[in-house]
Amino acid sequence: MNLTNPLDYVIAVSGILTIFVSFAWNIYEVFLHKSNDSSDEDSAIR
Repeated sequence: MNLTNPLDYVIAVSGILTIFVSFAWNIYEVFLHKSNDSSDEDSAIR
């Protein structure tokens, strides 16, 4: 991969950020759902 253009850097950095943000968001949602699973969501559904 040859990064010569500034646009190449922008595409590479945005791709890495997208992967990192989605990975961090998945971890955040898992912990959020685990902490709220027994109290809030069951009472809201039923």
